[in-house]
Order: sequence, then structure tokens, then C-alpha cells
Amino acid sequence: MDLQSQPSGPLVSSTLAILKAAREYGFEINKTKLAKLLYMADLSAVESDGVQFTGATWRWDNYGPYDSALARVEYELSNSKIIERNDHRLSEDDGGRCELALVVDIDDPLPAGPMQIIRDIVRRYGNKNATGLRELSYKTAPMIEAQAGRERGVLLDLSRARRRKQVRAMLMRAGARRAKHPPQGSDPGVCEQLRAEFIADTESIRRANERVLGDL
Repeated sequence: MDLQSQPSGPLVSSTLAILKAAREYGFEINKTKLAKLLYMADLSAVESDGVQFTGATWRWDNYGPYDSALARVEYELSNSKIIERNDHRLSEDDGGRCELALVVDIDDPLPAGPMQIIRDIVRRYGNKNATGLRELSYKTAPMIEAQAGRERGVLLDLSRARRRKQVRAMLMRAGARRAKHPPQGSDPGVCEQLRAEFIADTESIRRANERVLGDL
């Protein structure tokens, strides 16, 4: 389907990318899962020394990372007949879900690099339910930092993930060096030798001081 005359923008394209990948892998997507999968995609891009690409501005909401602009995107895509939006949040029988699904075939809405990240994220986490994804998001570095400040609505700093990865890599390199060059055992005679040298030096300094004082 030609998307040129349809809603556009990074967040629209990224949302469509999630729904297309989910369709390819046979996973169901609801509002909560969509937000968390987009967040994990941005996080993956940043951890790989790239930049966020979904167009979302991530904040700590009641259910983890969220951007309120996603609600507008969902309605726009639903009204354009590209996606189907089944809202069961008032129905007890369906568990209160709001399901989203593509209803037309589309080309990849993102360039190859970001699209591959999206597919990898959906393949890895698309089978998790909303609760599982929410719990996973709370364990990420930006969310841990936000929770430490205890301020809901705060902007999430995704660069924390990159710094955390760099620290882990540095610790791994240090561990590898220690394994390659283990510390040498101490020589039992070294301490006694150093003690004797110290005593000898102390005696020499004492005699030198006596000579200097005697000349005054």
C-alpha cells in the first residue's frame, strides 16, 4: 500500500514497523506492548552507539516508559483504515485490552537499519505479555534512574544505557587482564630484607645527623 498520502512522521512509521513485524511473527500487539517494544527498540539503538529513531519522547508514566503522542498516532492510523483498533478496555471478558493490528499489506516503513532493530526486538520480546514487557522495561538503566528520583513524568535519559554498557565492557576487559596476568605470590624473605634495609638506613641517617650537629 502507498503510504505517501497517509499519516506520516517517525512515530507513525515506527508504530507501523512494530505492527508489520508482529504480523510477520504472528504476535498480538496491544497499546502497552506497542509502547514498550518501541522503547526497547530506541534503547537497543542507543546501546549500539546509535541514536533514538522512533520519534518518541519517553517519560516514566504509570506503566513504565510512555509517550502520550502514541494515542494520537493510534487514532490517526485507525481513522486512515491502515490499522484495526479493537478497544476492549471496558469489557471484563477480554481482559481490558486495546489491540492493534495492520489490516493492509505495506512496505517496510523504516530504513533498513532501524527496521532490522524493530524486527529483532519484536522477535525477542513480541511473545511476552504486557505485564512481562512492563517489568522488563523497569529493569532498564533509564527506568532505574527515574525510579531512584521517585518522580513520575520525568524524561528518561536513554544515554544511561550506553554508559552502562561501556562500564560493563570496561569491567569485562579488566577481568580478562587479571585472568591473563594473575597476581604474583609474595616472597617470604622480602619483608625481612626491607626491614633490614630500613634499619641500616636509619642508622646511617643518625650518624650523619650527629656529625652535622657536632660541627655546629
